[in-house]
Amino acid sequence: MCNISCNSGLFPGEKRSENALGHYAVSLSGHDTGKIYLVVGRRAGEGGAEYLLLADGRKRPFDRPKAKKPKHVAVLKEKDDDVAALLFEGRRVDDSRIIHSLKTAVRGRNRE
Repeated sequence: MCNISCNSGLFPGEKRSENALGHYAVSLSGHDTGKIYLVVGRRAGEGGAEYLLLADGRKRPFDRPKAKKPKHVAVLKEKDDDVAALLFEGRRVDDSRIIHSLKTAVRGRNRE
């Protein structure tokens, strides 16, 4: 778990899951509450439900992302531009790059 303050820097309202590729997200519910992830995709579920695909590079690698509904995740405004560019091109992101990105984000937010 990380001690990130996720009250500031959130996308406003319902549109927070659109264009979220490469953005950092904090879990708001479940056993992983407070854990920070990187948004690596979106998918539609049964009944038209939308899910964000989240990876942390360790327990949830890029090839096996966690699917969470947007209402259970706080998508932050901060993002990793390099990872976002790879995702928009449809390329695979290396797990070590995800781990490094998350460490950098946590370190930077905890200093604020």
